Amino acid sequence: MKNLILNLNFGVNKTAVIPSFRGGHVYRFDEALTTPGGKGVNVARALKSLGELVPLTGFLSGHNGEWIEEALRKEGLKFRAVKHDHGESRVCYTLVDGKGHSTDINEDGPEVPLSAQEKFLSHFDCNISKGAIVAICGRVSRGLKNGFYTRLIKMAREKKCYTILDTTGHVLKESIEAGCSAIKINRLEFEDLIGQRLTASSLKKFFKQYEKGGLKLAIITSGSKPVWAITSYGMWKTIPPKLEGMKSPTGAGDSFMAGYLFGLLNNYSFEECLKSGAGTAAADCMTVGAGMVDRDDAFDYAEMAEVIKM
Repeated sequence: MKNLILNLNFGVNKTAVIPSFRGGHVYRFDEALTTPGGKGVNVARALKSLGELVPLTGFLSGHNGEWIEEALRKEGLKFRAVKHDHGESRVCYTLVDGKGHSTDINEDGPEVPLSAQEKFLSHFDCNISKGAIVAICGRVSRGLKNGFYTRLIKMAREKKCYTILDTTGHVLKESIEAGCSAIKINRLEFEDLIGQRLTASSLKKFFKQYEKGGLKLAIITSGSKPVWAITSYGMWKTIPPKLEGMKSPTGAGDSFMAGYLFGLLNNYSFEECLKSGAGTAAADCMTVGAGMVDRDDAFDYAEMAEVIKM
């Protein structure tokens, strides 16, 4: 596998549009959009729309896992999952109101048995190619033993892979300390990671702390606000295009990752990669369903984004 997206915690995503949604009421609707989900799936879906088919891998279980497999095939997404019999792959719900605001209700998913973890790590080590781009996206699966992410990062580093992460909590910190190449997280995740507000000073201090360990890039998204990015060559802000008639922001961060990766895979300049990320995220906001983008819209919005060197 030349390049790979790790979506360890696959799920069934159900998205319903309820224009007058408020808590504490009963709502009935004709149908929900039901798709395979997880941040990595959203990334792969958006990348496919842009013209790049990158395979997925992760854990699947139960009847939900069987449905996810079938649905991934119908979408034309490539995947190779490790199956186990500990419960059901999770179900996640998104409720979108008439103003484009979304409410997410997500299950954690089942615990992954140790045998499945070791099988996954063995497959990863055997199949990942030298110099590959490896995107590790999404919430950690329950039951993963301490050091699982460290082993992933070290295996990838041994083969000189470029690892970029979009995850949270202790495994994010673990991966950075293990020497991942890059992170793409949102503002709240960054502030939780460092324990203080995002500022130019706090971002520089964070990057300097981990640069010697292998970190080459940090991208911090913030909804409709500017995206921050830092490398050893400096700091940038990306101003996303203004949108009218936004349908749902769910999955926009994942589509930013997809747009950025699309730029990497097609030898874009760094600034062009950032614009590609912003454009793809904007295109996602104009649809209902995470990672669902129109290719032409993504390219048009990318041209409207502005990248500023600070």
